[in-house]
Amino acid sequence: MKDLINYDKDNIPDAVIAKVSPFLDDPLLEPAAIAKVSQALVPIRVWIFAMIGYHETLKIVNPMRAIAKEKGDELAAVMAILSEKQAQVKAILEQVAQLKADGDALVAKAQSLNENIEDCGKKLIRAEKMISGLEGEKVRWTSTVARLTEEQGFLTGDCLIAAGMVSYAGPFIS
Repeated sequence: MKDLINYDKDNIPDAVIAKVSPFLDDPLLEPAAIAKVSQALVPIRVWIFAMIGYHETLKIVNPMRAIAKEKGDELAAVMAILSEKQAQVKAILEQVAQLKADGDALVAKAQSLNENIEDCGKKLIRAEKMISGLEGEKVRWTSTVARLTEEQGFLTGDCLIAAGMVSYAGPFIS
């Protein structure tokens, strides 16, 4: 029983199958004929037919298993390449995101600088207007400074005349 349970059903030699195959069609191996002789042999007959059927199935399945294993190995190799490429794509996308953020920062800085240029241009225009408006005042201020410098020399005499007038016209006439 242990030999039947532990039988290596995946590696049944073709020679064994070739030896057993002529007996499969024997009318003496029919389940009813075997049951007349021994009820214990019926399950063994079923087991033998099952093993032969399993062997025939393995002839079909084993090449498919080999192909499946080969394709599985190919799939594993492709998946390894895919994961490597996905890691590269992720790194590139991170670089793109960083470059986009840097680009957005530079665009914002450029916009700020353009606004500063516009403000400075407006201030320059206003300053030019003020300077051109005050150009006429320069002539007047220059002449005023020249006149006041000249009058500074007469300040002492003017003060003396003003003091005399205040004394003469003041409350103390006598």
